Amino acid sequence: MQENYTNPEKAGQGQDPQDLLNASLIFARALGLILNDGEGIVVDIVGDMNLGEGIKKVIVFEHNDQVHIYKCEEDIPEGSAVNMKSNEQTETDPTEEGESTGTDVTGEGF
Repeated sequence: MQENYTNPEKAGQGQDPQDLLNASLIFARALGLILNDGEGIVVDIVGDMNLGEGIKKVIVFEHNDQVHIYKCEEDIPEGSAVNMKSNEQTETDPTEEGESTGTDVTGEGF
């Protein structure tokens, strides 16, 4: 298995927490550049991490130049592209508490 390094000169020395944080921020930035506002993808997290009881999938999406992660409450296959914006209310902010996350999927932030 190949390892990812944010500091290639440290190859073979493992990564410290700052390296892992830097890699996470780089991946989030890359996703933000790939996805258009309101676009997202479903990710299955079972067996990889524990984000809370009953959370099996999350939706990673871009909104207002930020990448957000919401739990996915619908049975949508991993890798599916989703639209987090309502077709009727394009000005709805899906990150606000209590607001609808759109017509295509439902979820809430952590």
